[in-house]
Amino acid sequence: MAWCLILNHGPTAENDGISFYGVYHETVALLIGGYAAAFVGLWRTSTHFKVSGVSTFTWVGLRVIAILLFVLLATPFNRGAFLDGTHMVAGVLGSLLELEVALQLVRESRSLRTVLGLAVLLLGAGMAAASLPDWHFAYLL
Repeated sequence: MAWCLILNHGPTAENDGISFYGVYHETVALLIGGYAAAFVGLWRTSTHFKVSGVSTFTWVGLRVIAILLFVLLATPFNRGAFLDGTHMVAGVLGSLLELEVALQLVRESRSLRTVLGLAVLLLGAGMAAASLPDWHFAYLL
């Protein structure tokens, strides 16, 4: 993400948010690489959770989030209403699943680590929500 910001941090990126980097020709490959790494990490974590007996919702949720990352890449927001809507639904669904998985982990294993993880997630979610293009609030970029 930092390299994407270095390559282009203009007004369009500030207005369109992180989704801009999925359609900007110089950053698409970087975003695909980052999402692929996140996909692998989420999938491996879900496999470890499954083996360790964590609730089914938690490990399946991680896999769904991993898949939704590629749905975000496959639905460029600037290619019409259908793809834009699909992109937004995938983003919101992924965010809500992230929240529920984090809450589930805190419920199953309350520790400083899980509570701090939830706090970081909520902080990031607040910044992301505030940075949505419609609000013209550019905290993330």
